[in-house]
Amino acid sequence: MSNRSGVFYTLTDISLKDTAWLDTLRRDVYQELFQLTWGGWDEARHQRHFAACLEQGRISIIHVDQTPVGMLQLFENDAELEIAEIQVSLSQQNLGIGTQLLQDIIARGALARKEVRLRVGLHNLKARRLYERLGFVVELTSATHHHMVCRPGQFAGAKTGA
Repeated sequence: MSNRSGVFYTLTDISLKDTAWLDTLRRDVYQELFQLTWGGWDEARHQRHFAACLEQGRISIIHVDQTPVGMLQLFENDAELEIAEIQVSLSQQNLGIGTQLLQDIIARGALARKEVRLRVGLHNLKARRLYERLGFVVELTSATHHHMVCRPGQFAGAKTGA
């Protein structure tokens, strides 16, 4: 939960009852990106990616005012935090929810002296601009994604405790 920008959110672990909601969220959020990347919706690809996401676990539902508005899949090891998935429902975008969540993850990484990594679709320009504004830089580009990193101290708003 955070309030630096006036956005209050909570994260809760997913349960089996959340699967249908997560599937709908993913379809809504990725519809345009699928169109731009692969020229249309690919149901088999969606099913594979969604199943793999669920299998990997570490998924939280983002709630604002006790209403689910998005999801986060976050992995942590000794050296880094990896944002594997971050999705905010279309009706809740541009309200600062994703920005606040990302700032909190970056600050957590900075305090632990860990890099924060994510990847963003080549055609997801809006998200890439947000990530760059928050201190992420492109480290590698694949056929479909930019692999980005934010190193401790790279984000001006992150406190490293140093």
